[in-house]
Amino acid sequence: MPEQSFHLHQKLSDFDEFCVNARHWDLDFRQLDSGRFHSELLMSGNASILFTRARLGRRMQQRGTPPRGLVTFGLMADPKINIYWRNIDISGDQLFIFPPGGELHSVTQADFDVYVISLSEDKLDRICDSCELPCFQKMIDRNEVFDCNPQHVSALRRWLLTIERELTTCDHCIRHHLYLEKLEHEMAIWLIRILAESRQDEARRSIRKRDRALQTAENYIHESGNTVVSIAELCKACNVSERTLEYAFRERFDLTPKAYTLIYRLNSVRKQLRMADAGNEKVSIIALQHGFWRMGQFSASYHKLFAELPSQTLKKG
Repeated sequence: MPEQSFHLHQKLSDFDEFCVNARHWDLDFRQLDSGRFHSELLMSGNASILFTRARLGRRMQQRGTPPRGLVTFGLMADPKINIYWRNIDISGDQLFIFPPGGELHSVTQADFDVYVISLSEDKLDRICDSCELPCFQKMIDRNEVFDCNPQHVSALRRWLLTIERELTTCDHCIRHHLYLEKLEHEMAIWLIRILAESRQDEARRSIRKRDRALQTAENYIHESGNTVVSIAELCKACNVSERTLEYAFRERFDLTPKAYTLIYRLNSVRKQLRMADAGNEKVSIIALQHGFWRMGQFSASYHKLFAELPSQTLKKG
């Protein structure tokens, strides 16, 4: 019996809603720049294939994990778009692949627009075999990023756009398992052929001291929960000078460490407000739990970042 398929196409003005609605993904987004969030999410698939196009209208820090049991590929919808993904700069016609169990850990700009394809490894292996290629894992050789032929990637983008139009205009076809079986087969052929002629980018390069420090700092802040983290603490945890840490944060986030920690805490407050019961919980109590003591200053910072008051977020929850 064929696996049950699903289809969704939504415009969302809340990034936590986006994370919840992204089927089979475990996502945690945090907004990094000021303004109202907006996005568009198209997803279709079943247990063997997931086709996604995602657009995000704000600068975001993305964490989480891709669909389990599938191999997940990413391709920027526009070759001019750049993202920072798993300590690698991704741009242009590069195809990137999540390693088994690999975490989504990226910083994306307000022009973020990506195609994401998840397929079963069995299907990929069968296509490799039919093309007289090594099995999929041997072919990619543990690499995560691949420089591909620009003309062939451009042709793939045009085909993906055709699929996108079919999925958004032909309701009858997306509900039929035969359409998804055909799409899975064709998608696997496209990706294997492009990978077979690509140049593997050395993703296993050594990580700079600055990148290691930043990764340690991010994890330290994340694991500190509601505790306010000082810059001195971060420098000690990362074993770097304040100057090195500032360079690292400015390079990755275009923010100072102090500004980043403030934005991180504001995002944490927002997540708690979204889950809170407006009838039983108060904004001031939640803000205090995250180290905000001056309510006027907190409300102003919150409104500047999210373009809404904390009380409005609480009511939406």
